[in-house]
Amino acid sequence: MSRAVGRTSAGVALAALLLAACGAPPTGIAYVNERYRSEADVARASEAFYAKEHHGGDVVFRTQEKVREGYYFYVKLDQEAPVDGRLILEVVREENRAPERFDFSLKLQPRGWFGELVVGLTGKDAGGSPAWRPVAWRLSITDAQGKALATKQSFLWGTRRDLGGR
Repeated sequence: MSRAVGRTSAGVALAALLLAACGAPPTGIAYVNERYRSEADVARASEAFYAKEHHGGDVVFRTQEKVREGYYFYVKLDQEAPVDGRLILEVVREENRAPERFDFSLKLQPRGWFGELVVGLTGKDAGGSPAWRPVAWRLSITDAQGKALATKQSFLWGTRRDLGGR
């Protein structure tokens, strides 16, 4: 009897380890990190040699293409986005204001293990100061028809109903 219990316990432990190793099923967006970046923060050493901006495996979108300083969102996908899809960033810049919407094409995909989608609110969209932070934000990956395939949002984006309150 003791041997059967030991085998069962070992089987249960092995199954638990396998499930933990598999992790949660992919949701489309693995993470979103956000931070303010100065012009110097965004520059890469390779630009000193090539005299042009180089992104490595990242795909970079900016609301004001020529301006590099701003508030950036670093997005890692855990599934491939459709090539004809869109990346949509909605941002509430100030309390009691409607969200602003920025829409980018996903024709280019991040490359390699470390490649990310980098979305910058730059120029006039950056808030005017390194201390500025958006009140709330939501990032969505959509297909060509606009159907949301994956979404991540800040805590303040949701309403009480979205957060499970009544």
